[in-house]
Amino acid sequence: MDETDFLLPFMCLPPSNQNEWLNLSVFVDTYNSKYNTNYTFKSFPENDNRTSPEPEVLLYDGDAKMVIERKFFSFPPDHIRIHQLWHEFCDAFSQQVFSTFSDSLYILEIKSADMPANKKEIIKLANEIANAVIKHEYDIKNSEGIYSDDLIPWSFFKLSDIEREYSRIDSGVNIRVKTRSCFYNNKQLNDAIPIIKDQVFKLIQSSIPKFSNYDNCLKVLILEPHTEIINISFKILREAIQSISIPSTIDQIWLAVQIEIDEEKFIKDYYRVQNDF
Repeated sequence: MDETDFLLPFMCLPPSNQNEWLNLSVFVDTYNSKYNTNYTFKSFPENDNRTSPEPEVLLYDGDAKMVIERKFFSFPPDHIRIHQLWHEFCDAFSQQVFSTFSDSLYILEIKSADMPANKKEIIKLANEIANAVIKHEYDIKNSEGIYSDDLIPWSFFKLSDIEREYSRIDSGVNIRVKTRSCFYNNKQLNDAIPIIKDQVFKLIQSSIPKFSNYDNCLKVLILEPHTEIINISFKILREAIQSISIPSTIDQIWLAVQIEIDEEKFIKDYYRVQNDF
């Protein structure tokens, strides 16, 4: 094993585009450390000029200039949309039940495969389950909890004292998602690679116009992968990207990854995957 075996794609939602410098400052620190440069933030071309395609940030290091464009992709291609729906469900459910079930630690278990695929239905489901658990507050607090085996099965119960010792919070409501398999076999991985390559190719092509007015700059594209499939590894993603012909208008491609430094605690890192010379 080498250090790249510990590099992971992102499972949660990509960060907001409201302040690209917050998203990219870690990359610039990484770049400056690796190449002994001193690039600093200059401007947001994308915000400054709305009439033509522009990169997200412009950086200066003396007379040297760098422009950066960041793109994210996901696998399966609908992963980000589905994950966003999960956030909508969790927020809607938690807001309704928190005040009723703040005396201890409670768990809602539900299977992701059974969830609705649009926001209206997901909020409706969250409201229905919240109403049911509030209605049965006494039973939940004084028994083993309640469950429903309707079209979308779920259960809601108080966590035992032993299990609470290993929880990150002391009270409130947690939601456990019983997901589909997060580990692909060889055939599934082989089937996934062309889909990933197609997404990356389209992102590369869409980035070309953003760099067209920056011939005198170092042009950097950062790709940020999001997936729940744990064995779609950095190495697989790197090989997929390196198999794509990169236009001369892009000088470097970097892959954003995360490294787990403690249980469920991650830091962001970046690795150059194309035109690495």
